[in-house]
Amino acid sequence: MNRPAFFSASPAAEITHSFRQIEQDAMHGLPVCNDQLTTEVVGLRRFEQHWVGALITPWTLQLILLPATTEAECLRDGDYRTLEFPQGPVVFMASDNSHLGVYMACSLMSPLHDFPSQGAIRQTAQEVMELLFQPPAEKPQSELVKVAMPGRLDIEREAKPVDQTAGSRRDFLRGRMK
Repeated sequence: MNRPAFFSASPAAEITHSFRQIEQDAMHGLPVCNDQLTTEVVGLRRFEQHWVGALITPWTLQLILLPATTEAECLRDGDYRTLEFPQGPVVFMASDNSHLGVYMACSLMSPLHDFPSQGAIRQTAQEVMELLFQPPAEKPQSELVKVAMPGRLDIEREAKPVDQTAGSRRDFLRGRMK
């Protein structure tokens, strides 16, 4: 099969077709799937040298990126890249698909059993796409702390204030806590 190196026009139909085949073949009847859902691409748009959108399948909600130009970096299956969106950095993993070629994905939710309908998951996917392209709310740097989490690097979280009246670990161990 002749796979494209990049997609000059929206690849929504190709993504949907490819993942519907997976839905109907490899994933059909598996307990991880929500039988109320089907494959759908939501909010697909150009971002730098890529197409980015939210991909709904019966087993996951993920962000998906496909190359839109020849300038898009060529990746191999299993490579990781962090892309900077208006909302902040997002870590993607490259995967190879026989119809799409190499694409990048960031899993957001799985499984999707809590979604009662396609409309409910579609609304969530639309909100994800809106948030992805909004700049983060401004917070003074002193109130933010960097933390590392599996699958995400350098996520900023609000720092929790330290109770100044609490004793130290040494005070606790010595029985000096009040």
